[in-house]
Amino acid sequence: MPTTSIITVGISGAPSAGKSTLLYLLKEILQPVFALQLDDFCKEFEDLPHRPNGGLDADAVESIHFPAFIQTLKHCKENGHMPSDHSSWQDPAAVRAEHKKALASVPGGMVEEFREKVASAGAGFRIGIVDGFLLFQSTEVRELLDVKMLLRVSKATALDRRMKRPGYGDPKSADFWRTPEYFHECVWGNYVKEHSWLFEGGDVEGKVKARVADKLGIDVQKDLDAGFDDSLRWVMGRVLDCMEGL
Repeated sequence: MPTTSIITVGISGAPSAGKSTLLYLLKEILQPVFALQLDDFCKEFEDLPHRPNGGLDADAVESIHFPAFIQTLKHCKENGHMPSDHSSWQDPAAVRAEHKKALASVPGGMVEEFREKVASAGAGFRIGIVDGFLLFQSTEVRELLDVKMLLRVSKATALDRRMKRPGYGDPKSADFWRTPEYFHECVWGNYVKEHSWLFEGGDVEGKVKARVADKLGIDVQKDLDAGFDDSLRWVMGRVLDCMEGL
């Protein structure tokens, strides 16, 4: 149950599982009072941890300013808006393009359908959305999230989606995080490292430890490589359940 009048929805999970796409879709549907992204708390290059080969790792737990993230999340939860001094590194033009792309990823009318369901749930709900690849490792963060959703994707699909992004996939790229080598070692490697405890035998593409997930209140997507429409239905079903439970 929400600890304040604001319902906080946490969207986390595997790389390239569709977290950002869902964020944009949920913003259209829920009209949140805030949308907080963990990526905005990534450390500067000079402060990033190093890999064994000497390269940088921007996908490790140590690459995030977690104290600042938690402080900001607490502010949002208590006040219902972002801090006045918060800034995002993301390019507004790129955000608009991704927003448009997200809307095209689901059947026409689906967003409006869920808007109507939210409206029929009653007035007075204030919702905040939190998006990030490492949301559920910290007890303090988990306790600030009322809905906790973990998206899943197979390693093969995650790699395929990432390499299809503009500018990714070139082994000679000056941007180290865009290469297949970096994906295998850091992007997927850190995902496995930080989420294996939630799956039987540590296999993140396998069976979920249901008792662990239930105890922590984490809803884990059952299917790998679900379509964006299926993922949206799953997340919105949980959000509507939370609304009806108030």
